[in-house]
Amino acid sequence: MARLVSAFIILLVLLLVLFFTILNGEPVTVNYYLGEVNPPLALVIILALVSGAILGLISSVLVIMASRYEVSKLRREIKHTEQELMNLRTLPIKDKH
Repeated sequence: MARLVSAFIILLVLLLVLFFTILNGEPVTVNYYLGEVNPPLALVIILALVSGAILGLISSVLVIMASRYEVSKLRREIKHTEQELMNLRTLPIKDKH
């Protein structure tokens, strides 16, 4: 059932992209430092969305990697602290009386 829903959503998105491309086929001028190009408006918008998604994905991966590093660092610290606690619990009590 989940595969059917996923396939339906993918098909719906592809149809929306197709209709968007058909409706926005007029060329636009994109100027950049080395020259200019005249791609269809739909291509410019889709490339902007895809590049934004890729940049967002890269930044998310970097944040996740930093969080995982922090978690592993804290786990090592917990392990060290627990070992220190066990060592302190096994020390004999010295009475000064």
